[in-house]
Amino acid sequence: MNNGAARTYVAIVGLLAFGALFASLGQWQLRRADESRATRAQFESGVSEAPLTALPSSLAEADRFRRVEVRGAFRPQPQFLLDNMLHDGVAGYHVLTPLRIAGRREHVLVNRGWVPAGGDRRVLPKVAVGDEVRTVTGRLERLPRPGLRLGTSAATERDEGVVVLQYPTGSELAERLGEPLYDYELLLDPAAPDGFVRDWQPPGIAPERNLGYAGQWLALAIGAVAAALVMAYRTARPKT
Repeated sequence: MNNGAARTYVAIVGLLAFGALFASLGQWQLRRADESRATRAQFESGVSEAPLTALPSSLAEADRFRRVEVRGAFRPQPQFLLDNMLHDGVAGYHVLTPLRIAGRREHVLVNRGWVPAGGDRRVLPKVAVGDEVRTVTGRLERLPRPGLRLGTSAATERDEGVVVLQYPTGSELAERLGEPLYDYELLLDPAAPDGFVRDWQPPGIAPERNLGYAGQWLALAIGAVAAALVMAYRTARPKT
């Protein structure tokens, strides 16, 4: 086999390998589309189911997005602002306020919604809330998580009892609070008082986008395999 033929066979094998890789990525996007559809169906069903009357000790997947009614009192300080949260392309914060469960030491973080950051980051939004006992209704959800976590989340504390953080864990927030805290949040009902923008949507991208990405990867896979077959045919064709 001469050098030219060897390079051709290496190119054919490389194209087939790329075709297998692209096909695998396409299948992965198809699985992501299925997962996205399941998540959205679970999100929608959480509204129709009867609300829970007690908070779970940990958030099981089956209870995610379930509505819950709990009685307690907001703790005015500290309050937590989750930084770098977008709404309609505008940067802002999610306001997490600890709610002490009536008759218990445990607290749950109530996500009272989104507020814009404003032009001067040194000026924080007004997020004060009363500490009277009330009934709070919302949806159970995980705390926002980054795709990759490097160490603990950076925090900026302010004199007015507000802490600005990025993607904190429940244990980090419990340490700052100094009280037992459930490792999830409660998305405040849009009709409830003392909230901000609460346009809650199922997490992740729409399944249609996953299907679009899958189509692109599968098209690349077909193209790579087709190019390999053409190259192999031309190599094997008898010379005249």
